[in-house]
Amino acid sequence: MSSNQEIKVLLEQYDLNIKDIKGTGPGGEVTVEDVERYIKEKYFPKVKREVRVVGIRKIISERLSKSYREAVHVTVNMEVFMDNLSKLRENISSEYSMKIPYTVLLLKLISMTLSEFPDVNSALENGKIVEYESVNINIAVDSPIGLVTPVIREVNLKGLKELIKDYKDVISRAKEAKLKQVDFVGGTFTITNLGMFGVDYFNPIINPPQAAILGINRIVEKPRVLDNEIKIVKTMNLSLTFDHRIIDGAEASRFLLKLKSY
Repeated sequence: MSSNQEIKVLLEQYDLNIKDIKGTGPGGEVTVEDVERYIKEKYFPKVKREVRVVGIRKIISERLSKSYREAVHVTVNMEVFMDNLSKLRENISSEYSMKIPYTVLLLKLISMTLSEFPDVNSALENGKIVEYESVNINIAVDSPIGLVTPVIREVNLKGLKELIKDYKDVISRAKEAKLKQVDFVGGTFTITNLGMFGVDYFNPIINPPQAAILGINRIVEKPRVLDNEIKIVKTMNLSLTFDHRIIDGAEASRFLLKLKSY
């Protein structure tokens, strides 16, 4: 493939206008490297900091890597009460005159939690733990071409209306097999929902090189003791799979506890 053809493909896949890209080639000509640099700046997550893996963490990382050859998957599960979120969903759905998916509300809450847990919103690359400033969440979607994980960028900075719009857009295009390469790059965390299939627990697989993935299960009514009384409440289990080379079990549990507190 010639340079011009490669540039054309990149422009098409990332919905770019060549006029927006500063060329560094002869006479200001736009090169493949210019396009790739522009894509990285525009679509990839902003890095908050990089932490070199040293000492005990390095030893743990090397040993676990040697044993498993890749991400060391550990899953923790936690039950959360859904009554408050369910009422909030009803109110917002009524206000917006549309049925708001639980996933959209969860995306917002997850993004808020990730902002407080940078080690969960991270990756292990080239011997470094990279903690991201951006909160870009991939969503696992069952599509005609199989499981795909398009990304919604800067979820923590988006208002609810914009988030609903972006969510419906990526889900629609995923179902129609119309996603482009740009829809898959730059993610910092992934969620996957099997609740609609009646699943209560599962062990989601990490989307490399990310540090973690959150599995969302079905909502079900169960009897629970609250304030010394047996009450019927809506509950859901969250299944967080994390890379043990990056995150410890205690920190993963704290992440879920914080998410649960919302």
